[in-house]
Amino acid sequence: MSSFKKYKCLTISEKQKVIELVEEGERKVDVAKVFEIPLSSLSTILKNKEKIFSASSSKVRKRVSKGNFPRLEQCLVSWMRQCRGQKIPMGGSLLKENAKAFAKELGIEFSASEGWLTNFKKRNGIFFKKMCGESSSVDINVCSKWQNSLSDIIKEYKPRNIFNTDETRLFFKCLPEKTFTFKKEKYHGGKHSKERLTILLAVNMDGSEKITPLVIGKSAKPRCFKGINSFPTKYRSNKKVWMTTELFNEWLISLNSDMKREKRHILLFLDNCTVHNNAPPLSNVKL
Repeated sequence: MSSFKKYKCLTISEKQKVIELVEEGERKVDVAKVFEIPLSSLSTILKNKEKIFSASSSKVRKRVSKGNFPRLEQCLVSWMRQCRGQKIPMGGSLLKENAKAFAKELGIEFSASEGWLTNFKKRNGIFFKKMCGESSSVDINVCSKWQNSLSDIIKEYKPRNIFNTDETRLFFKCLPEKTFTFKKEKYHGGKHSKERLTILLAVNMDGSEKITPLVIGKSAKPRCFKGINSFPTKYRSNKKVWMTTELFNEWLISLNSDMKREKRHILLFLDNCTVHNNAPPLSNVKL
């Protein structure tokens, strides 16, 4: 009968040692004898060097410690699950603040650092995900047309006299679109609050001047304004919290008066929203 020699099956750490010995200058024959493997297997190990070391590092990453404050983290995870059950989104700042609150209740000296937050997420399989979103598209032809004509439109105005204005809605009770969630959890957002304000903003080209914002709310005299005599914004109201032609024209006339008083002529860019299409005659503002 022919003799049959049984070779060893090496572990990841043993394969790493094989690679290190060969790279340090040891003869391949000698290394193969020490580890009781054929030269062909040694060559295969050397060829798969990167895979062997990456496999080792991934195993190290999977062995995650329980952390220095297991009771605190247990409380925080339970709180997170309650919040996610109610579709409440949360970010890093909220997690850290609640971690500090739990630490205080548990009598633990604890600093909620960014490093702790990173390791906490790894230990508990927590990821930051977007719950909802929307996409939009831009007409490329319109953009090209504007690029070609823009230089002619603005050539007679200095950057400080070129303004852009637009309205935006502020959903001040709306929750964030992203949240920390557990790895295997199906993540859905709750119903978004539709309470809002409409805000008109305007700024000049070089960023040196921001015109006082116009805020449109639902109530003519909100309770929160009681006892306040001066505001950082202009405030108007209507039942639907919309910008209307009347409100926009009132704003334009006020802006024109300001520019007339300053002896300035400005160029104002705006979109073709319906309420912008019936502007009054203006002496110092070109739309």
